[in-house]
Amino acid sequence: MIHEPDALAHGQEVAALLPVLAQLDQTATELETGQHISAARITAYETQATHARHLLDALGTSATEVAQAEKAHRGDGDKGFAIRGLDHATHTRRFESTEPAVSQPDKDRDRDDDHDIDL
Repeated sequence: MIHEPDALAHGQEVAALLPVLAQLDQTATELETGQHISAARITAYETQATHARHLLDALGTSATEVAQAEKAHRGDGDKGFAIRGLDHATHTRRFESTEPAVSQPDKDRDRDDDHDIDL
């Protein structure tokens, strides 16, 4: 049985997860609806999902607790953001970059350019 102070502290810890889940939900929405997906945004999403998953695991919180915390603290994002963020934390999606691959400069060509400067 959880004592009253322990339950209150746990509730506050779950509420502290809401900004993390809100950011993850926002990033995921941008990736899901965006036509231009950068590798940096994909990395940010994966990092946010890993961070959220770590915090959720450390607290041992449930989806019900997350949903209750969202109802109590509605100001952190669009309705349902916490459960969507939780879903992305537990079932991280794979996104593909829409940016063209950056070619590596030819190292031999760079050395040849240095020799062309002889005046």
